[in-house]
Amino acid sequence: MAYPKGAYVLSMLRSLMWTADGDKQFIEMMHDFVASHRDRPASTESFKTVAEKHMLKSMDFDHNGKLDWFFNEWVYGTEIPRYSFDYEIAPLGNGHVKAKLTLTQSEVGPGFAMAVPLFADFGKGHPVRIGEFPIVGSTTRTAEIELPGVPKSLEINSNREILQR
Repeated sequence: MAYPKGAYVLSMLRSLMWTADGDKQFIEMMHDFVASHRDRPASTESFKTVAEKHMLKSMDFDHNGKLDWFFNEWVYGTEIPRYSFDYEIAPLGNGHVKAKLTLTQSEVGPGFAMAVPLFADFGKGHPVRIGEFPIVGSTTRTAEIELPGVPKSLEINSNREILQR
């Protein structure tokens, strides 16, 4: 079943706002939006204003306290990125490993940005979110992270939180 793009917009905002407290930030933002529009009409711009009030520092791709990049891409834009992901694992000692990650984002313009959620499956039945992989434009980016154990697998966007081809 395909979801309407608007449902993905909310899902992607929720993903971007995910912290160690789960989706608490996102829920607070949605409560604020509903409360602030109880007696007045809502618009895309009024929703954007509330989202900017609650945005995390990691969401400030343009370093201006605005979510213009996100709304231009996902609300007003039509591009949908394609992702490919690969990784290599190397032992570090103490059971820890170093993971070298390679993420490619393609079929988008040079300014198209996203923080792609990264998950690890440590063999406990479901992947655990371990962070985000920010990427801008049609490009390939590498990063290295230390993990507390050998994962069964690493993957991006396990829960299909962000729209992709």
